[in-house]
Amino acid sequence: MRSELQAAVDDLYRVFGRYQLVESVEYCDHCVDPEQVEALHRTQLRQVTAEQLGLLLFNSTTTWGDQRYLNHFMPRLLELVAAGEMNDWSYHIFLPSRLAGLWRSGSADERRVISDFAWAWWRETTSTWPSVCEPREVLDTIAECGQNVSPYLAAWPVHVGKPAARQLAVLVSDLLVSSRQDNGFWCEANDWLSGPIPADVLAAEVSATADPDIARQLSDAFEDLALWRQSHTSTTTRR
Repeated sequence: MRSELQAAVDDLYRVFGRYQLVESVEYCDHCVDPEQVEALHRTQLRQVTAEQLGLLLFNSTTTWGDQRYLNHFMPRLLELVAAGEMNDWSYHIFLPSRLAGLWRSGSADERRVISDFAWAWWRETTSTWPSVCEPREVLDTIAECGQNVSPYLAAWPVHVGKPAARQLAVLVSDLLVSSRQDNGFWCEANDWLSGPIPADVLAAEVSATADPDIARQLSDAFEDLALWRQSHTSTTTRR
């Protein structure tokens, strides 16, 4: 985890430190093992595991605690998400509904540190190869929290070289394969794919790289994007 993302995580712990652990939390003992609750409460926050938080996230606000109780664990939860450790716990299904309200209606400092975290997570993901998370994963989480993804796409790191270009190739291919109107942020992705950034970054790095494998990856994405843009332009023109 790079310094910017680590600093953003540290800010989450600082701001959300106002939510003290509720030892007497209410939970359904038919749905949750009391020993799991006790084990979670015995564990230092920064040492809580993905398994512990996965179980909590699955049951949170319904059969185990409320939003305020979950907020105590939110910094560790987001830290593990950015580290790729929550992927086996379907966080992308359960987290957005718990995080969206905080991002939209939390206090000013809560909204700020969540936004700072999202930006740091995005920048680390898009400027690192290989990365523990994929760009589409980050965008899906942001979009499912009710946030626009256009600013993140527009801020693609044009000048950081091959890692960003390779991540771009992955994202372009992913978006083109799954480009459906029911996609949560397809309209925003559509505008971005039609704009200059993706094609320009890919073309520049194809010309600059001497590695044939990287060149092939970038060239394939560039060609797929060009075909999509041609088809998209034709479809738009007919309309």
